[in-house]
Amino acid sequence: MVDFSEYPKTDDTLPAHRLRLRNQERVELIMSFYRGLKIFRDLSRKSRAAASGFHFDDMDRLIEAELRQVKDSCHRLFRESKRSEVDRLLQAIFDMYFGILFHILLKAKENLRLREDYNVQRLESLLNGLRATRQMSHLPVGISKLFNRLAQELRRDSAELQGEMVGARFMFNQLETVFNRVIQVYQDNATIIRSLYCHRDFFAALFPSQGIDRLFAQIYPQNGPTQAYFLLGFDFLRSGHISEANESFVAAVKSARQRHIPFVRLRSLYNRYREKTLANLSGPGDTALAFQLRLRECEAQPLLRSLVGGSSEADRDTGEIRDTRETPAGMPSQKSPAVARRFRT
Repeated sequence: MVDFSEYPKTDDTLPAHRLRLRNQERVELIMSFYRGLKIFRDLSRKSRAAASGFHFDDMDRLIEAELRQVKDSCHRLFRESKRSEVDRLLQAIFDMYFGILFHILLKAKENLRLREDYNVQRLESLLNGLRATRQMSHLPVGISKLFNRLAQELRRDSAELQGEMVGARFMFNQLETVFNRVIQVYQDNATIIRSLYCHRDFFAALFPSQGIDRLFAQIYPQNGPTQAYFLLGFDFLRSGHISEANESFVAAVKSARQRHIPFVRLRSLYNRYREKTLANLSGPGDTALAFQLRLRECEAQPLLRSLVGGSSEADRDTGEIRDTRETPAGMPSQKSPAVARRFRT
């Protein structure tokens, strides 16, 4: 893992290659936390259904493969100086609370190892056999008392383990709530959003019914995946990936329909990212011109035409996005020649 201790803590003071590594670690943190959360909940449900509790090997894999990375990344990433007071507080709370949970699970793992490696029932059976054959006198004085003490302490540890697992389930639920809020600071970080989108197969397996949209809904609580897809669309256009940009714009409109986002807000959101991207282009050079040509090609399609700031009066009055049989690359075809999709304002 990358050590940032010798570098300034804020993104704007990091060298470009260090910033790329930091963003990569942020993405890995997000993936590890949600994967670790799901694994823990799956193990918890499985243990309660089988009435056998957790197992040492499962807990060891969970801690070492997922949770240790979360803990270590939190120490590096959640101690930055240029965040709002609210964000810094939430990051500090998550860092501290997750650290406590991590050590509780480490203790639970060792209790599981003791329970599985030291079979009290077997020792008790051997001791009872000696009593039945009256061979206790061959043992050193105090062995029976020592065994009773050992069995009592192991039963106590087993009882503590059950309580620790109940507490861990509660702590994970609380941590999920805080983490969902913490990752909202990455709303405008196109590198992170694009990297998460590139791992959409991972999130489809993690969240079968919603996939990456569930994560985007946490990062963008007001506009949900729609906002993420608009950011992605313009980022793909900037890098010259027109087909991927079209797919993102289609996904944005689809998400807006599902969430019943008013057309006025949808158009405002689209133009906010449009204007921001154009403003960030460096001068009138070839790069800026190439982007504008790609943007013009996309906006010539019916799906985006009514979203552009200078759309027709008819579209502004009706608040409609019209889908026709004209199907650009990456855009879905429609069954009817003109199906009006109305966004109520």
